[in-house]
Amino acid sequence: MIYKKREVPLRIMQNEAALRRLPPNYEKVPLIEADLKKRKAGYYGEKRVDYHLSFLNDKKYMIFHDIRLPLNPHYFQIDTLVVTPHYALIIEVKNLTGIMRIDPQIRQCTRIYNDKTEGFIDPVSQVTRQKLLLQKWFLVNKLKAPPIDFLVVISNPATILEYTTLPKPLSSYLKIIHSQNLIDRIMDLNSQFSSKMVSDIDIAKIKRAILKNHSSQEYNFLEKLNIPKEAILRGVQCKKCNFIPLQRVSSSWFCSKCSSFSDQDAIEDYLLLIDNKHTNRDLRWFLNLESQKIATKILKSSNLLSSGTLKGTTYSRGRVT
Repeated sequence: MIYKKREVPLRIMQNEAALRRLPPNYEKVPLIEADLKKRKAGYYGEKRVDYHLSFLNDKKYMIFHDIRLPLNPHYFQIDTLVVTPHYALIIEVKNLTGIMRIDPQIRQCTRIYNDKTEGFIDPVSQVTRQKLLLQKWFLVNKLKAPPIDFLVVISNPATILEYTTLPKPLSSYLKIIHSQNLIDRIMDLNSQFSSKMVSDIDIAKIKRAILKNHSSQEYNFLEKLNIPKEAILRGVQCKKCNFIPLQRVSSSWFCSKCSSFSDQDAIEDYLLLIDNKHTNRDLRWFLNLESQKIATKILKSSNLLSSGTLKGTTYSRGRVT
């Protein structure tokens, strides 16, 4: 059963918002496009692995996608965590194309694609560290946890795994598999860990602790890329031709370029790019509005969380549910 769904990563949404809001010839656009392509590939790879996990219908499987847990003074992230009363399984997803060449002796991984060879972080070392951090997190939070195992899952079925030397029996490098073999490996783990190691009460405590402590990562997009907020195109964007800014006509937004009307969804772009909260005044600046009354009406219909009073009221990304 899925207790934490996988959501579209914040960086993907920020990249997309930036490409909507920056002039096409802006110098950072190619960098943003490349980053977006890479992150989308990773996200879609994770979704392909999620498809295979969707066949785990037994309620004993607690599945948490894309969790980020605190361990002072830092956080650690896990692509997917499966928790059962018998064992816990960390799944690290890699979306690679071409040939993945692995040298178990020196813990080195390279990718060969289009006659180009490039190195990347050894995924076994990476997920081994995640296992140690998760063990410590359970200990710090005084949680009785089952044994922890891990798998590195290659989401692209066309990726070729190539070892420079054959891994020894029981080597962690034999835990690198293709996604189509994931369920079979989980069945093997069910046989290996046949005894129930923790009680249902302990499992419930683990579930509550993960959901309570998970924290999405905030990222100041413009600051990290050194983009001044003045470079961002302000106003409502046309859904038909992408023109910015639209004009406020009665209770609608009119495009002078293609003569169509669009709904207002610019607030989300502000929250993604400028700041994760804003005031009535900030909204008027971003939407090119003069009327405080109209801005107030828009904010009331946006269903955002508000705090403060009068002119000091701020509105944030967290939505009322």
